[in-house]
This record gives sequence, structure tokens and C-alpha cells, in this order.
Amino acid sequence: MICLVLQEMLELAIPCYSQNLLVLPFFKRRKWITGIALYVLQLIILIELLPYVLNAVGKIFAFLFRITDIVDWRTEHIAFSIVAFTVVATFTKAGLDRLIRDKEQKENELRHLRAQLNPHFLFNTLNNLYGLSVAESEKLPGLMLRLSDLLRYSLYDTNKHYVPLQKEIDYICNYVELENIRLSNDLDINLQVEGVTAEKYIAPLLMIVFIENAFKHCSAAKDKNAFIQILLSVKDGELRLIVKNSIDTAYQPTPAIKRTGGLGLENVRQRLNMIYPGQYCLKINRNTDCFETNLQIELT
Repeated sequence: MICLVLQEMLELAIPCYSQNLLVLPFFKRRKWITGIALYVLQLIILIELLPYVLNAVGKIFAFLFRITDIVDWRTEHIAFSIVAFTVVATFTKAGLDRLIRDKEQKENELRHLRAQLNPHFLFNTLNNLYGLSVAESEKLPGLMLRLSDLLRYSLYDTNKHYVPLQKEIDYICNYVELENIRLSNDLDINLQVEGVTAEKYIAPLLMIVFIENAFKHCSAAKDKNAFIQILLSVKDGELRLIVKNSIDTAYQPTPAIKRTGGLGLENVRQRLNMIYPGQYCLKINRNTDCFETNLQIELT
């Protein structure tokens, strides 16, 4: 029985490995004629020689272990198996290579998108630091401390595919506090966090883009107060982020602002599509006096 199993394993393994290692690379490089010629040559060699190899292995094991259950492999018995195994091996290897390639491509795209998001946030924060150092330098130490916490999280914690949700919320709270220090009484800021966040995980740096845009584009008519309202809730495994910021109905963003704001939103849409396909809903609306973002994500 042992000898029979070994012979059958060799019957399967030899055609599969010869196909994947010797023939398939030529098809991948689109050298069709060479690939077809090698495939036909491989079939001829294997059909003629493999029965002798299997019979020799059977005899060796029979001699060493005094086994009697050997099989007499013949060319007519093995031809169909070789053709079938090489075809199956080709489709299996091609499918696995495609899955690995798609996974690597997605990981590279995510790394690229993260690399775009971090400098985008840092650029805005450095502008804040510059403005504050000129106007109100006594607030600078507190602002720099918050910035230090933000950068530490961005550099060391966001290299993972998923981070604890509470860390992401702390990051958002630090950012909001940083903006609150900078803007002082010029803006009514309201941040609410509801629900249980323990043992919940999320892809890093997804939500900050919407909050950053709210601070960047917040404005109000002369007779109204400017405001930003942020609600972040977790319920029944679903995260919901609602961000509202007041706008002046007469305000029209310049092309430069449209481009920089659009870059961050486009990046986060791409990341959502790759990380949470079919698991999120994003709605962005402009009303008469406010801009509203509503994001829902099914947390895993």
C-alpha cells in the first residue's frame, strides 16, 4: 500500500512541477510558440519515461521493504493522467499567482495612500504652528505637545492594517484639541463620542480626513456663528461618523482649494473601497448653511 501511494504521488507531482517550473514561465512571458513546443515535448517525454521511473521506484521499495503491492505502470495507463495533471497545475498556479499579485498590489496602494495622507495633515498643522507663533506665541507649547502625540501615532501606530478604535479616537481628540487651541473663541466646536469602543479595530487614518476638511473649509455668514459638530458612535458593530461644518452661502472655493481638498477625499474613498468593500456607506452633502459628511462602517 505504501508503495502504491508513493507511486501515485510521483505520478501527480512530476507533471505538476515540470509544468509550473519549466513550461508555465514561457506562457507568462507571452512566448507562446516556445511554451507550446515545450509543453508538447514535456508530454512526450513524460508519457514515454514516467512509467519506467514509477516502475523503478516501485521495485526499489519492494526490494528494500519486501513490499508486494507494486503496480505495473504502462504508457497507455498514464497518458491521460499526465495531460490532466498538467492542465490542472497550470490553472491552479495561475490562479494563486493572480491572488498573490492582487494582494501585493493592494498593499502597495494602501502604503502609497497613507504616505499621501500623512504629509497632507502635517502640511496643514505646520501652517497652524506658523500662524500661532506670530500671533499668540504663549499657546505654542501646548500646540507642539499635541502635535508630538499626533505624529507619534502617525509614524509608529499606523503601519498596521488595523489599529484599536480607541487609539484612532484619541488621535481625533488630539487633533480637535489642537485646532481648538489655535482657533480659540472663533469657532464653536462640539465633539461627541458614544458607544463601547473596547475590542474594536479600524483601518488607521480614515476618519481624520473628513474632520480635517471641516476645519479647513468652515465659515459662516456675518450674522451667524461658525461651528463644527462631530459625532462618533459605535453601536451593534457599526461605526458612524457624522461631521458638520457651517459654510457661508456666498463662499465659493478656489480651484487650488478644490484640488487639495479633493485629493484627501479621493484617497479615503480608494482606501474604503479596498479595505471595506461592501461594508461602508459614505454620503457627503452640502446644505444651505452647512456641509455634512456621514460615514458608516461595519467593523469586523
